[in-house]
Amino acid sequence: MKANTVEHQIFDHKRWKRKIFAKLLRKKSFRKRFFQSDFFFQQMMEYSPIPCQPLASLACCEQLVFENFLSRNGNLSPYEVMAICALIQERKPQNLLEIGTFDGNTTLQMALNAPEKALVHTIDLPPGNVQTMQPVLKSDLQFIYDEKKQRRKFEETKVAHKVRQHFGDSTAYDFAKFTENGPLDLIFIDGGHSYECVKSDTENALRVVADHGCILWHDFTPHFGGVFQFLCELSKKLQLVHIEGTNLVYYSP
Repeated sequence: MKANTVEHQIFDHKRWKRKIFAKLLRKKSFRKRFFQSDFFFQQMMEYSPIPCQPLASLACCEQLVFENFLSRNGNLSPYEVMAICALIQERKPQNLLEIGTFDGNTTLQMALNAPEKALVHTIDLPPGNVQTMQPVLKSDLQFIYDEKKQRRKFEETKVAHKVRQHFGDSTAYDFAKFTENGPLDLIFIDGGHSYECVKSDTENALRVVADHGCILWHDFTPHFGGVFQFLCELSKKLQLVHIEGTNLVYYSP
């Protein structure tokens, strides 16, 4: 007597997940939660057009100097500051620019690790002024109005002579004022996070960066959609690198 059998089958879970996922996406409430989830942002980072490289492939991390470092909301992470300082020690820039001073924490660490005769220009909006040529994010206002930043960390330190504070709207500022000693060797962009602001700051930076210099951007993450979109678009023209473990993007002509 012949056995009653069927072919052995493995459940096609991928097809099932696609079908269920497509069904869920038709629900507005699910779409909103999904496209704001960490999982979705992680997938966007993984498939971004900017290649990711470890810091060790760009710079050595020995003999770095840090002082009065206490990261708070609005500051870079310790590892991100270390990455910038490692690049400074590796490249030994003489003329530096930071767009977005905030409380001066990153400025201080940059000055500490820059050569003795280096000059760090840093620009921020004047206290209480939110009038900018390009639109800023509402989420940036808390850092613009932050009262603790009125006393910058680099003030009255042993490297204060290396820092020159500028006040003004970076999107409407004359960047020639930063190049009195020649083109800029290192530029760090961390000002307004709207698409318009980062685009303007980048275009200005590209005009004044030295042929052997480099540019760094902060907040390369889908949480800051304007920054993320602009840098992904820029990667079609310039060879950008996402530094692993950070929200920093690096470029050197």
